[in-house]
Amino acid sequence: MRAKPANISNSSNHTASLLWTAIRQGDEKAFELLYNNTVLPLTNQAYNILKDRELVKDLLQDVFVSLYTRRHELPADLNIVGYLTNAVKYKVSTHLRDQLSRNTHHVAILQLEQQEAFSQTSPYEQRELKNRIRESIDTLPEKCRQAFMLNHYGSMSYKDVAQEMGISVKTVEKHIGKALQVLRRELNEEKLIPIALILLSTLPRNL
Repeated sequence: MRAKPANISNSSNHTASLLWTAIRQGDEKAFELLYNNTVLPLTNQAYNILKDRELVKDLLQDVFVSLYTRRHELPADLNIVGYLTNAVKYKVSTHLRDQLSRNTHHVAILQLEQQEAFSQTSPYEQRELKNRIRESIDTLPEKCRQAFMLNHYGSMSYKDVAQEMGISVKTVEKHIGKALQVLRRELNEEKLIPIALILLSTLPRNL
């Protein structure tokens, strides 16, 4: 029967310290044991914030790969449990900061493009584009369509959309990315996308 991974505690701190000594000497089995003994609480630590298991898996992989490649650079008396805990905290905070920065920059640029493009279109062109938008959105799969409308019509963040639909943020990103690809293909003019997005606010909610 496979042993259940231990929680990070004072007793496991001692075990982890012994494993760290062996890891610095090139013991790959010790590294595997350290991973098995710490991965569950570290996963829970990151998942409680990010709510995305695939993303957490990627972040933890980066943490452990970095630890192994830097094993000779780090001190022999390193508190390995504290190091891993802080490394995960850093990865999580960096991801959230980068995501906020990207979203803020994207929104600012998009709003500027929308206002400029919208001011250059006539009422007739706007009506025609609304019809093309409806037709294009109708071709989207249901989940993709729902995520796109919640984000662009409902002004909901990716995180809020994920909570509303019961899916991960990464899945929301994929749905909205696919929706924009469809719009670009169906409208066949890249410059029409900013106008299309601003016109979404005037479409019926039950579109």
